[in-house]
Amino acid sequence: MSKFRWSAFLSLLLVFLSGTALGALGFRWYSVNAAPAERGRESGSRGPRDPVEVRKRIVAEMTDAVKLTPEQVAKFSDILDDTRARFEGVHHEMNAKGKAIWQDQVEQVNAILTPDQRPLYQQLRDKHTREREAREKRHGIQQDATKK
Repeated sequence: MSKFRWSAFLSLLLVFLSGTALGALGFRWYSVNAAPAERGRESGSRGPRDPVEVRKRIVAEMTDAVKLTPEQVAKFSDILDDTRARFEGVHHEMNAKGKAIWQDQVEQVNAILTPDQRPLYQQLRDKHTREREAREKRHGIQQDATKK
């Protein structure tokens, strides 16, 4: 081979090898950084999901960060209780209103269907209900008592 061809071959080889090395290092860096985040989601290590544990963590964090006195901790706990009760009230009210809206939709759809189509529509709704319940069960979603 001529000197020019040999030089071009070595240059291309060097570019190829450096690209391979950079790709391997990039993959290694990505997999090392991404894997713990994925494992954390599966194992639930992003923080406690139990409401009691979440509350303890919030109170402890607030106490440490703001240096609450014991009296302030008690008042802060009362505020958390009140806030939770208000959110639960809104949640139940939303569920009831949402259920009424869905029922209105079903009635409107049934009004435009023929008598032969209504049982097919009901079958489709039942299928969707079973699928939703299976999804909720798979994901551990607790069903609200007002849903049923």
